[in-house]
Amino acid sequence: MSSVKHSKTLILDLPPSCIVFWPQHPQYAVIGTYNLDKTSGEEKGEDEESSEEPVSEDDQSQIGKKSQKRDGSLILVQVDGDDVRIIHTLATPSAILDLHFYPLYEAPSLYNDPSAFAVATSTGSIDIYRVEKTKPTLQLRHEKSFQISDPSIVITSFVFHPKEPVVLASLTTGDIRALNVTSWENRTEILVSTHSLEAWTVAFNTSGTSLYSGGDDSVLMREEFPRLENFVDLEQWVHLGWVDKKIHGAGVTAILPLETELGVDLVLTGSYDDHIRLVNGPLIGRRSILAELNLGGGVWRLKQIDMTNAPSKHEEGDMVVATILASCMHAGARIIRLVRKEEEWSFEVVAKFEEHKSMNYGSDVQPFTNEQGQRTFISTSFYDRLLCLWRF
Repeated sequence: MSSVKHSKTLILDLPPSCIVFWPQHPQYAVIGTYNLDKTSGEEKGEDEESSEEPVSEDDQSQIGKKSQKRDGSLILVQVDGDDVRIIHTLATPSAILDLHFYPLYEAPSLYNDPSAFAVATSTGSIDIYRVEKTKPTLQLRHEKSFQISDPSIVITSFVFHPKEPVVLASLTTGDIRALNVTSWENRTEILVSTHSLEAWTVAFNTSGTSLYSGGDDSVLMREEFPRLENFVDLEQWVHLGWVDKKIHGAGVTAILPLETELGVDLVLTGSYDDHIRLVNGPLIGRRSILAELNLGGGVWRLKQIDMTNAPSKHEEGDMVVATILASCMHAGARIIRLVRKEEEWSFEVVAKFEEHKSMNYGSDVQPFTNEQGQRTFISTSFYDRLLCLWRF
């Protein structure tokens, strides 16, 4: 296992919560930040803390009171060799908790534009932005907002459907909501399911036929997802799926479905209990843990590094099914291989980046290798506002 050192670091103005490389131009990445105004709400004497923010269960020093104000920013950065620099910063009226570029759907959709991306906000909306070409550089610009809950509710994560213009979001109320974004005039929102505590993460399987969700109640949930045309007749939607309360020892914070020739019901999960797990969870039938590993920190997000689902040979008899980037909160970032040898599955940590001194929530990887066969990573940490560029 290698311990990786940084190539470049930056100190940001506000605490970073998420980061995504721009798929169309992956020399650029967009960072979302989350700022809590600690002075707001104090005059009202609200002393009790809420567990609604994306922080570990044992480190909640910046957890917001319900009356406290949250704002943030979006930061466009450019990677040039070993350097990373800020191109544009756009202040946002809400804090940003998640960020994804808009997929290019074959079906009609509101934004079939590779420069468009969406963010989850602390005021109950999914906001659409663009990377706009200006002279002499690029800028970020706000387009519109989908208000899908009360402004007092935080949207903790969201994901786009892989084939149809649908957004799936998790909320601090525990709700999982789906939104049809075909057009502004033809929008339909549905309540899919509910966790008993804050919902932290959602995911579609790669075919879009099932959804997964995880929450602070330690529950992992899977449900069959209806086709878009069934949004208009929800009485015909049969809720087929399961709810599991036994697999995880704490809140479920990351979900990454894997569909390979080795199985269509495999899903990777991360949890506040510091473990990454490979779960076999068919819609009907018994669920099982195929592999698990303690990564030394709450596993907040998981990202598949290799861009294909084709397994590759690792060592004699071993097959690397996936390589994963894990944001491990108070343990930094990890690069992990999921390996299958005959009928046995296992995780192995091949590299770790541990220069972050506070919570690592946001990490991402460029979708190509350099001339030396290395990939470029950016990882961030929250309280020290540190951004690190590193390679492996």
